[in-house]
Amino acid sequence: MQIPSLSQTAAALLLCGLAAQAGATGTVVIDTYGPGDATDGWPSQLMPGQDLAIAFDIASAATIESILTSIDGVGGITVGILARIGSVPTAGAWLYSTHLSDPWANTPLAPAGWTLAAGSYWLLTQADAGFAGQWQSGTDTPGAAWAFSSSGAWQAVDTGFIGAPATRITVTSAVPEPSTWGLMALGALVVAGARVRRQQQPQG
Repeated sequence: MQIPSLSQTAAALLLCGLAAQAGATGTVVIDTYGPGDATDGWPSQLMPGQDLAIAFDIASAATIESILTSIDGVGGITVGILARIGSVPTAGAWLYSTHLSDPWANTPLAPAGWTLAAGSYWLLTQADAGFAGQWQSGTDTPGAAWAFSSSGAWQAVDTGFIGAPATRITVTSAVPEPSTWGLMALGALVVAGARVRRQQQPQG
């Protein structure tokens, strides 16, 4: 009989597709921390009336799994994602954002449903009035494009005295790669073919 063989083949193909999907999790798209989770260098100040933004790229559609920063202070900040065009943030609506009260350095943020298409983005922070704290640099060298603003005027930073704010963004694959879709579709077709053949066999 060929039907059990076809079913086994279909199951194997489907499992391969799912395994390929599972293997795409846990990709770090930016990491400006020093060794381990330690921070180094001059603080990247985050004060009332000042915003900070650090650039990152995503190669394929993904969902943000966690955001780790060295922001520490008393008061509130807004952390969010903007699309990136150019060397500094431009006016535009938040793609996603969340408000944090009294953030602790090196505490992972696990946002729900922050799914992004392939492209370039800013991780941006805005300090509430009265916030007192800092976003510590991860290293003494920039390591990534970043910018700061005071009173809405953005400025790109490239000095070696102040490294990029310590940031680690980890993502998981949001959609299967084309090859994964192909395997799963082929498996589904084989299953459907086996079912049709089984239905066409004489009942004994």
